[in-house]
Amino acid sequence: MATDSSDSELISACIAGQSWAWDALVDRYKGLIYSIALRSGLTQEDAADVFQTVFAHLLQHLTTIREPQGLAAWLITATRRECWRMLRKRQREPAASEVPLIQTTARGWAESVQSEENLLAWHGFIHEALAQIGERCRQMLTLLYLEPEEPSYDEISARLGLPRGSIGPTRARCLAKMRDLLTKMGMNVK
Repeated sequence: MATDSSDSELISACIAGQSWAWDALVDRYKGLIYSIALRSGLTQEDAADVFQTVFAHLLQHLTTIREPQGLAAWLITATRRECWRMLRKRQREPAASEVPLIQTTARGWAESVQSEENLLAWHGFIHEALAQIGERCRQMLTLLYLEPEEPSYDEISARLGLPRGSIGPTRARCLAKMRDLLTKMGMNVK
C-alpha cells in the first residue's frame, strides 16, 4: 500500500501519526538524498549526517508543506543546502593533511577537477561571482540559497523590500547574471 501512495497521501498519513507512512517516505527518498550528498563530494559519514538532518527538518515541517507534489524538489533543495553547509564547515576547518580543494582560477579548476561532483570547487567560483554580481542580486541569491535559516518568500520580501510576487522574476534575472559571470570565468554552466 505504501509504495502505491502519493507523496500527498503519505504526508497526510504522517501528520495523522501513521508510522508506516514515514517509513515509506524515508524509503522512497533515501537514495535521492544520499546520491546528492555523495555527488557533492561528501564522505559516507557526512552523507549520513546530511540524510538525518534533511529528514529531521522534513519531520519538523510536514504540516507546513503546501504543495506535497513538490516534495522531491523540496528535498533536493534542502539536501543541497545541507551539503553546502557541511562543505563550508569543512572549508573553514580543513584537516592538516588535506590539499586545498578550492582553486583560484578557472584554468586551475579545470586541471584539478574532473567532474562537477566537487561542489567545494564550485563553491569558490560561486562566491567570486557573487562578489561581482551587484548588491541586490547578491542579497537575493544569498537569502534564497545560502542562508542557513532558509527564509520564506515572505521573509525575503520583508528583508529586501520587494513585493513577494517579484521574487521569482528577480531570482531568474539574478541567476542569469550568475550564469553569465561563471561562464566568463570559464565554468561550464548550463
